[in-house]
Amino acid sequence: MIRVTDDTTDSDSTARESPRRDSPNTDGTPTRRAYLGTLGTLAATGVSAGCIDVTTGADGDDVTEFTAGTFAHEGGHCMDCVDPSPGWAISEELEERSGGDVVMNLHGEDQVCDSTTCGGKAQQGILEAGYASIANGNNFWPENNIWLLPYTFPNRASLSYTLFDERIWENYWVPFAQQYGIFPFYAWSPSLRNLLLSEEATEIADGRVRTPDDLEEIRLRRSNSRPPKVALEEWGATAPELSWGDTVQGMDTGVVHGLETWSGVGIAGGMDEVVDQVTLVDFMAGQGVMWVSTDWLQSLSDDHRELIADVTRELSESVIQQTDEIVDERVGHADPPPEDTGYGEQDITVNDLDDDELEQWRDPVDPAENPGMYEEELERVEAMDLPVDDFYDYIWEIARESSVPDSAADVTLDAWWGEYLEQL
Repeated sequence: MIRVTDDTTDSDSTARESPRRDSPNTDGTPTRRAYLGTLGTLAATGVSAGCIDVTTGADGDDVTEFTAGTFAHEGGHCMDCVDPSPGWAISEELEERSGGDVVMNLHGEDQVCDSTTCGGKAQQGILEAGYASIANGNNFWPENNIWLLPYTFPNRASLSYTLFDERIWENYWVPFAQQYGIFPFYAWSPSLRNLLLSEEATEIADGRVRTPDDLEEIRLRRSNSRPPKVALEEWGATAPELSWGDTVQGMDTGVVHGLETWSGVGIAGGMDEVVDQVTLVDFMAGQGVMWVSTDWLQSLSDDHRELIADVTRELSESVIQQTDEIVDERVGHADPPPEDTGYGEQDITVNDLDDDELEQWRDPVDPAENPGMYEEELERVEAMDLPVDDFYDYIWEIARESSVPDSAADVTLDAWWGEYLEQL
């Protein structure tokens, strides 16, 4: 049975206090001891979790073996796939460059955790690293909602440029890690969130959804964070919570009429089978991140830590630089979409909006014009006592400075987590 959270109550997990590094597990997840005690079946099939293992290899060198968990599957999230993650490539590259002395066991398809729990398990030390999009990570780190305020990023290149700029590492990710013991470990390709709509949504709207008025009586599944709820409801939609795994069935049966997400992950997750049209509102950050325990990173030998930093940086940069090609040639963000793209193969209608239409979506939810709508997010970040004041204005300006490349193909990662561990 599919259950949808009653949208008349404040069910957002961001309203809860997140556990700090030294807190017991308050989110319903097991402690490390309890979790590892449930892994007998996985262990029998060669899957392990929480294995911070440094042993001696055949050549006498130390071997570092660690576990990373994700919901993703290699068939939809390989480097050449429609929604690429560098994870499997990183695993292969680490083992090859180290001669087998650094082994990353990447377990996908919810084997050891899912998109709503992996990040928390990394924070708790159950896993060394765990995946969460910026949105789903707000289960544990509600301060990250600041990255989800609508229309903060004018394009995909500005998203990666800003998130991993050296000023952001120093003024946000270091204080964030000091509070939670977690760093961004590697990044997926950046995207901006759009509206994926079912055939029933098309019937309700009596055609294409091109303006907010067309969303009346439409129910859109949202990520587990507050800003998309605020935006969708301001546009006139109902915005219930529904698990990612239940969304395809929910759209097929009419429990929901669509969702907000980025296009590549929707196709990789099978959403394209129940999508009739897509509206390119590009309203919010769609960024997948693997998060890593900073305590674990600091426990590594210098050479292994430097190798892991180099490989995660290089392959994150590589996947970021593919972004425009992914959107244009693999997904199909065009009206009509090319036949050999994900949207073209499924005969999905793409609503590529003109400037006047985009303005109708942006103006009602723009934080610059409506700061009171996001008071909760602004206050949470202010409570972090960051080295810079007015942090949202700070990232808004970085995302629009003249040095932001026009294309993600020109984004480079000139700062990375390995350079900031000593500041913790």
